[in-house]
Order: sequence, then C-alpha cells, then structure tokens
Amino acid sequence: MPVRIAFLLAFVLAASLRAAAENPPSNACSLLSRAVIAQATGLHVARGRPGPPLSGALSDCTWQAPDGTRIVVTVADAAHMRVTLESQLQSGATAYPALGTRAAGTAGNEETGGGYNLSVLDRKGGVAISILGNAGTGERTLALARSIETHR
Repeated sequence: MPVRIAFLLAFVLAASLRAAAENPPSNACSLLSRAVIAQATGLHVARGRPGPPLSGALSDCTWQAPDGTRIVVTVADAAHMRVTLESQLQSGATAYPALGTRAAGTAGNEETGGGYNLSVLDRKGGVAISILGNAGTGERTLALARSIETHR
C-alpha cells in the first residue's frame, strides 16, 4: 500500500476513535505566514486559506504557489496524530527524533504530484505538514515544521 494512502487511511481511522481532544484547536493558517514560508523554503505562495473540515482534523490551511505547489498544514489532537505516526512508521517512514515529541516523514506519491509529508506529535497535540508537488522536499517540509514548532 503506498505510504500516502496508508497515511490517509490511518488519519481517517484515527478520526473514528472517540478520543477527546487533549488541547484546544489551533488555527492552522496562523501557524505560518507567507514571509516565513518564503524564508524557510524559498517558495512564494498566496495567502493561506482554511480548508473544508476533515475527519479527525481540528483545523487545516492550504497555501498555493503559482507553479501549482501546495503547502498544507493540518492540526490534530494527540490521539489522532499518534495513530497517524504509528501507521507511517510501520510503512517505512523516516523518523525525526529531534522534532516535537515524535515525528515521521514520507515522500508523496503520484496522486499528489510528489512532494513530502511530515507528521509531528508535540506538547499541544499534532500537526501534519505537506508540500505537494515537485518543490516538496523533505528539507523544505522540515524547515516549515521547525518554524511551526518554535511557536507552538
């Protein structure tokens, strides 16, 4: 099963759990500014837009670049992020022990035009960061995650 599909299935499965959120939701669009995105990644994007509600997500936001690259940040509670991380790690994701309490990343697949997906469990719950498209590298996604973690 492709890693991206496993990631999505785990996220949806986690949403079906009746775990209460451990922390109040954060506004995903407030976690990054266009200037921070440009500084961390070199990518220039339009203003972030909240996305439609996702099962298991507390908040999400998408920034779009002129070349079609999309940056998606999703805030989740700790219970949902734990399930997502376990699924990613079981599917061969790269662990990032120096980020949050626990973090894992995977390369995107053809459905998303490539890119990179990173999930981070931290003291406030969890956040998933994806850069979808050819510009989505692990290095750029990690830079955004580090920016987010400095003020979460």
